[in-house]
Amino acid sequence: MTARVLRAAALTIGFALAGLLGLVAALDGGDTYRDIARSSGVSQAAFHAPPDLTWYVGLEGLVDLHQRTLGYVQGDRSELPLFATTARPLFDDNERSHMADVRAVFQATKVAFVVGLLILFGVLRWTPRPLRVRLARDASVAAGIGVAVIAVAAAVAFDPLFLLFHEVFFPQGNFLFGPDSNLLILYPDQYWYGVTLRIGVAFVALMAVIGLAATVTLRRARR
Repeated sequence: MTARVLRAAALTIGFALAGLLGLVAALDGGDTYRDIARSSGVSQAAFHAPPDLTWYVGLEGLVDLHQRTLGYVQGDRSELPLFATTARPLFDDNERSHMADVRAVFQATKVAFVVGLLILFGVLRWTPRPLRVRLARDASVAAGIGVAVIAVAAAVAFDPLFLLFHEVFFPQGNFLFGPDSNLLILYPDQYWYGVTLRIGVAFVALMAVIGLAATVTLRRARR
């Protein structure tokens, strides 16, 4: 019984790491950014640079800035976007410092994703074949319930949880910006709420599919 519980716990962690981080990679692109912006009524934004420069950017321009910023934090680009056609950075020193920290966290998530896959394959490989389906059912249900609880908490108290997330992963404290921050203009609260909700719902749905498929398989095996 203890071995089964440990295997189920390990598989739950594997599902969470591989599933959530895989969905982050799948849902953080330009299409998601565009959909969230449209659903929020965002068609353009104005970026500012001291002392008096203003740059108006339409929706497709915002999507392009998001993709270029995302490319930087993912390690595919060496620099963050510039302000319009100038040589000035779009983000100020504090914002660029934070984005460098985000880049480091993204590199760590790549490792965590691989670890999650290794856990999944390792646990299933060393579990007796008759128990694999039952174990997958139990772990998928546990992972789905765990993420669903967090998603519900985020739905009713998103700001405190979002702040806690930053305090845990960015103890440097360089994640607080003024209301005129270009980083906050590119990534307003509704973006983070929307993308978090999509990832959470997609993960719970994925775990539900795995759990349902495992349950059907077990019932057929009993006949």
